[in-house]
This record gives sequence, C-alpha cells and structure tokens, in this order.
Amino acid sequence: MKPQTDSAIDELMSRPLSERARGFLREVQHSGGRADVAHDSIRQRLAQECRRCGYLHICADERTVKLTGLGQAYLDRLMRAN
Repeated sequence: MKPQTDSAIDELMSRPLSERARGFLREVQHSGGRADVAHDSIRQRLAQECRRCGYLHICADERTVKLTGLGQAYLDRLMRAN
C-alpha cells in the first residue's frame, strides 16, 4: 500500500462531503470501524457518498462498510479543526 502524502490527503479532504455523510462516517468510527447498511437505503446512499471520497470501503456482500485509513485521517483532521 502506497503511503499518502500530505498533498494527497489535502486533495482528498477538499472533496465535498455532506453533513449527514460526515455524521454517518463518525457513526461507523464509533461502532469499531465497521457497520451494517443492509435494509436501510439512506445509510446505503451515505455509504456510497463516503466511498466516492475514499473514506469507506463497501464489502463484496454490499451489506458491510468499513472505515478506510483515509476516512480515519479525515475524521482525525476534523477533530483537530474543532
């Protein structure tokens, strides 16, 4: 796995993520970095939004989502900003 440089992380952080998606990302983090989105179309859409930014991985079963390293870095950076 290629390490991310500061400029690569800055570029990813500049991608827009809605407040609801940020909240969902925090929810995944607080549940141990993994969540089940089966049977909930709203959570599935939020997971897709986070995946497009590189912050979540959607598993092959399309039910489970996992926080990526970039997602963790994004949340860490948000914590430092507040």
